[in-house]
Amino acid sequence: MLRVFLASRSSLVRRVQGLPAAKSSAVQCFSESSRPPRNRICRIDLWRARTWVEKVAPSLEVFLATEKHLMVPLKFTVPYGDPKYPVEAWGYPLGMHCRNLRVLKQQDKEMPFFALDDLEALDFPWDMRQHKWEVLVLPSLQKYYEINGHSEVPSTFIVPSDDDRWSKVLWGFRLGQSVTSMRYADTYRAQREASEHELEKIEFSTQRWRERMWDTKIFPALVAFKREFGHCNVNFNFDVPNDPSWPKLTRGMRLGATVANMRCRRNYDDMAERDKDKLKEIGFVWNPEDDRWTYRIMPALEAYCEIYGHGWVPVNFVVPKRKSWPEETRGLRLGNIFMKVRHTGAYSSYVERDSDRLQALGIDFKRPYEPFTMAIGRSGKSDTKPTRGRGRLVKLQRQD
Repeated sequence: MLRVFLASRSSLVRRVQGLPAAKSSAVQCFSESSRPPRNRICRIDLWRARTWVEKVAPSLEVFLATEKHLMVPLKFTVPYGDPKYPVEAWGYPLGMHCRNLRVLKQQDKEMPFFALDDLEALDFPWDMRQHKWEVLVLPSLQKYYEINGHSEVPSTFIVPSDDDRWSKVLWGFRLGQSVTSMRYADTYRAQREASEHELEKIEFSTQRWRERMWDTKIFPALVAFKREFGHCNVNFNFDVPNDPSWPKLTRGMRLGATVANMRCRRNYDDMAERDKDKLKEIGFVWNPEDDRWTYRIMPALEAYCEIYGHGWVPVNFVVPKRKSWPEETRGLRLGNIFMKVRHTGAYSSYVERDSDRLQALGIDFKRPYEPFTMAIGRSGKSDTKPTRGRGRLVKLQRQD
């Protein structure tokens, strides 16, 4: 094998070391022999045959025997003092060496000729993602389905160690993390497409998962929200309570955050399009600001002008809980909103949209302060006589 080849060709190392600099992917690092081993940083050289023979090849053999695969983590360094590995290899950055070999292969560059036979004999994985899918991900999904009867893998699930139902090569594998990345980051797409038949057998599909999430959690939670609160304008901070009045699968769900992502990031847009009539039926609010202006603020302004006869709302005015006011407007801090529109330009697009209606009410947010406005009242009360006069601004007279 290569060791015999190297021994019989004593000049090989000198020739390899004399290769042009362009063929060297060495990472030069300096260390003092007197430093503790933990402070030493080794040199990585793909083109040095002795490094391969004395360090890399035997370390790969040990790693394969120990881990049952050759998916060496990038940060893996041969541990000091481990008798399974050659002493010469202790502290060697094996993960980086393997990564550099893969880079050469991916870039279709010349490979170290003295390593080719060993790499082939070891069945070295050139495509890490594909190899991980074949050795870890797919077998773990199949075994999970076999044990649990479904493929709804929790995001925190780790294959248990010392469990004979699982192959030893799978022990400690973070299957839940991999499944989560497939659902949210669309990882392993090519592998999933190629393994579609196998995944169908275990009822695993990211698309089906999204549908199940919508059908069993999101939409039932929206229906329950409508039933509980009488509307479907979900606040961002709303979490489904752990209460029997809510569907069991929805309890604890961050419904507000889910709805915010539906509104802003178009999450579940295909499901929303499919069930648009159902969403309309429960009054699902896509734009909370538009909904607030249309169904609370404008009706409150209209009622205010109808009752008080003018279009100036004191800053401390709060809509009273009386029958003369629309139910949706009661408790609204209308005066605060009125001043925000005047001074900060809040709801500017809606003010422009409804400018004709506002003008008909006699409301002009750009109108300067006038003496009569000071008489409208303190603490929400008016020392002027309310005059009904919807459709025009009525200047009030002080009472003597």
